Amino acid sequence: GIHGVRVTDPGDVEASIREVLAHPGPALLDAVTARTELSMPPKITLEQMKGFTLYMAKAIISGRGDEVVELGKTNVGLLKRLF
Repeated sequence: GIHGVRVTDPGDVEASIREVLAHPGPALLDAVTARTELSMPPKITLEQMKGFTLYMAKAIISGRGDEVVELGKTNVGLLKRLF
């Protein structure tokens, strides 16, 4: 089988990457993230912002405002860096 490392704690990411890169053969890094973690491209287009805003509005209108709150809590650090 292939050498694999699973990382669930953000504090362990650097050590896990080093372990995978130090392995003499193929290796897999399995990084577990929060379900609501945003994956952000290097540049955000206006269309992407519109789509995300539409998703949040629909979620609130359909009674899933808790999803929007959870999304904000999970990504507060990212949002602070962007704005």
